[in-house]
Amino acid sequence: MTSDSFPSILCADDDPDVLELLKEHFTHQGFIVLTATNGVEACLQFKRWAPKAVILDLLIPRLGGLGTLGRIRAFDPSIPIIFVSDTTDALDLITEAGLSAAGAFAKPLDMGKISDALARAGVTAPGALAGAGDERRGPAPPRILLVDDEKWFREMLTEYLSGKGIEVLDAASGEEALVQVQASRPHVVLLDLMMGGGMGGLEALVAIKAVCPETCVIMVTGLEDLDTARQALAAGAADYLTKPFTLQFLDAVLDIYLPVERMGVGTG
Repeated sequence: MTSDSFPSILCADDDPDVLELLKEHFTHQGFIVLTATNGVEACLQFKRWAPKAVILDLLIPRLGGLGTLGRIRAFDPSIPIIFVSDTTDALDLITEAGLSAAGAFAKPLDMGKISDALARAGVTAPGALAGAGDERRGPAPPRILLVDDEKWFREMLTEYLSGKGIEVLDAASGEEALVQVQASRPHVVLLDLMMGGGMGGLEALVAIKAVCPETCVIMVTGLEDLDTARQALAAGAADYLTKPFTLQFLDAVLDIYLPVERMGVGTG
């Protein structure tokens, strides 16, 4: 199974409400949603993850929409890009500059029209394909893989997250985690950084990213291992949690990378 089975969309806008709207809409359709709040961040996300399409605020800070477009097109000249803006006047710049785009829409956004524009550009929602035989079927539950050599820790988090409607898998080692990732393609992996014996957390992170680069990996570590956790960020981890952490803090972190509540899951 390739990353084409889990297509991603990059949404770049400095308005958090717009990003939230885009993330909710496209996550429900089955896409992996990458986000950026400025042009530099958008370029880094694009280069790392090679999404199938980009939704780009024309007036985004740092590089601006046109500057960001130029750099993204240097990576992939054929990538479908949809521009959004607070004003229709700004969108006229697209036409005047002779730039090709899959669409241009003024805010507030009509998500149906944006999805239609992406479909015309050949970017079809995975959820729409999966549900073609059952139009009433809801989105699949989010899936998390817990990787920790402490059984009690895995059991505690499994009970908590399962109660919120999340599908929870677990692994006691890096080797087992790698097998689970390839078989189940979880949306998020919570990976203990300092596991005893066998494949360590950093080694497991690199292996997971090699076979499933779109999977979001969040490292779990102790306060004494913060330097190593920062190395994990450089190696592709999305974030890290330091033990001990509260379940409320875990909810807040997962809400960034896995929109649990907006998939009809209770917050209990």
